[in-house]
Amino acid sequence: MAAKMQPLSGLLAASVPRNRGEAAKVVRYSAFRDNFYLSTWIALGAFLQGIASLVLPARHALLPIVFLLLQRLVRTVLMAHGSIPNSELDGVMMGKFTAQMPAKDGFPPTQPAEQGIVVILLATRSNHPLGLFAKGFRDMGDHMKAMLTELYEDKEEYGFLGQTSWISANERYSNNQTMTLCYFRSIEGLHAFAHGPIHRKAWDWWNSITKTHPYLSIMHEVYHAPKGHWENIYINNHLTGLANTPARMTLDSQPARPLFDARRGGLRTQLGRLGRSNGDENDKYSENPY
Repeated sequence: MAAKMQPLSGLLAASVPRNRGEAAKVVRYSAFRDNFYLSTWIALGAFLQGIASLVLPARHALLPIVFLLLQRLVRTVLMAHGSIPNSELDGVMMGKFTAQMPAKDGFPPTQPAEQGIVVILLATRSNHPLGLFAKGFRDMGDHMKAMLTELYEDKEEYGFLGQTSWISANERYSNNQTMTLCYFRSIEGLHAFAHGPIHRKAWDWWNSITKTHPYLSIMHEVYHAPKGHWENIYINNHLTGLANTPARMTLDSQPARPLFDARRGGLRTQLGRLGRSNGDENDKYSENPY
């Protein structure tokens, strides 16, 4: 049974460019923050405050800390009260929507999960006492940056559909594994990139240092979901994962994000988004809040 597909209008369907430079800064900041224990950051702050207390009058030494804490407290209270806009909602798309995959020529899909999709998880970790400052780790990051740059520049050639970056939250207290999750249209596209010059250069570099840098870890997992075997849902969510794909479909002669209304109709349920029902199988549970 085919679910009816209703593209989102307005901001959700707009072709909003992704600021990859800003995203890269966030990744570097998050990795640097994670490289040290919380107690290390607290001790560093105490050390700097101690130095300030030695060279400045006590009142002046405390002013920056008091000002920072007061500013953040007041801002948080005002946002929670609704007196000022909640900046934590920046980039959040309200409502319930799903990301589908347009055809290579930009035509919107007519059925849910109309094409297959490939997902690859790439991860690395430094098991060195120096963490990300260990020899070789920066080189590995540079190779990763070069590979992602090529993927975005030649996304049509490789069928690249975008990526997001993550830091593991359940392995250890600092210096955790970082992961990049990438989407492709096909195994063939992923394979072509893997054997292309940029990835081959990174591959050869890794083979040349793996014996001398045993503290560096890498891994990948690849999954191929055929047509009709994948789905997604986003509710009051920022654009992440497949919803943040650089792929565009053409609506009214304009490029638009491949996002579809999932509040009602076939796309409101999992089976509907898999193209296996008309989306009414959950009606027996409760009233649709959307």
